[in-house]
Amino acid sequence: MKKNILYLSPSNRWLGARISLHVLLKMLDKSKYHPVIVCPSREGPFAQVLESDGFEVEYLRLWNWRKYKYLIHRSISVLRLRALVRKHNIHLIHCNEFWTAPYAYWSTIGMKIPIVSHVRLAMTSEKIRNYYLGKMWRIMCVCKALVEEFREWPDYKSRVIPIYNGVDLTEYDPESVPSGKIRFEYHIPDDALVIGLVGQISARKGQDRLIRIAPDIIRQCPNVRFLIVGSSREPDYENEIHRMIAEMNLGQHFIFTGARRDMPEVYRALDILVLPSSMEGFGRVVVEAEAMRIPVVASNMGGLVEVVDHGRTGFQFDNERDSDMSDALIRLCGDRPLREEMGRTGRDYVIENFTQEIMACKVTRLYEEVFAEARERSR
Repeated sequence: MKKNILYLSPSNRWLGARISLHVLLKMLDKSKYHPVIVCPSREGPFAQVLESDGFEVEYLRLWNWRKYKYLIHRSISVLRLRALVRKHNIHLIHCNEFWTAPYAYWSTIGMKIPIVSHVRLAMTSEKIRNYYLGKMWRIMCVCKALVEEFREWPDYKSRVIPIYNGVDLTEYDPESVPSGKIRFEYHIPDDALVIGLVGQISARKGQDRLIRIAPDIIRQCPNVRFLIVGSSREPDYENEIHRMIAEMNLGQHFIFTGARRDMPEVYRALDILVLPSSMEGFGRVVVEAEAMRIPVVASNMGGLVEVVDHGRTGFQFDNERDSDMSDALIRLCGDRPLREEMGRTGRDYVIENFTQEIMACKVTRLYEEVFAEARERSR
């Protein structure tokens, strides 16, 4: 019998968590699983992509669980979610981000429906407790480091499973993506060396850190351009980094694109990807860049340690030492053969570890384990 799975997404923004869910949904065996996705509204790119792909989508806002001003709103959402569970005869709920786990738990009280949750960010004992993660049948962590944050559970090694996000190698294929589009759009000279930082403009991603070391790189590589790709929800921080660029007279070297959906074309414009994040659960953009044969320079935070093979697919630097980031970027800027070698190795590394097929296989294997456990409990 086909299993109906309800996926809960608290956001419609086209960022890593939703992109990874979209990849999973495309890879599901539709003869075995019927996905129904809950999104906050029809507005926003994630819901629009799901609808255009023909997925069944329900619209329900899952308010911030820990903000008591939403107490009445969240109670109504729990009741509406319970109605959706019954309407679609749901066999399993998959929380795409842990924020939705309390809704899954309270909406299924007494219904014996298994719940699993993804965890994509660093956790604390307080968060694990406050968001009912102990009530989940399984936790899927996007890197091995996150698994250890559940070590207080005596059975965490059997309940908390590392499953890397996966990418579509046909979409992220440097051989099939035309070059030149992004450079032409932003008037980047053909002989310029482009360093890209891809991600939401925020203090956590560290755009300011790249700006501070930019003069050192420019002295060694005067034709360098820095491509900053991503939207912002931190206007004060965004204003601050633009002020820094103006004060340091770096305007001719920095290009801001805003949010882009044509990421394979963006990566084709890059020579190097840099990601100086102070916190990162997985680092999807790193894997996408590696798939496109782009060498990577990333901080040694969270899951980034697991997606960069230091010295082979790029370099990692101590998060406390921006000078190490600068040294790695300068080395790559001056060594084209090394960039090309790391790029080739990077794509092989993705093929071995981070494909959509590997991810889908591990997630569906987890589903089947949970379904088997549910059958045992019902006897």
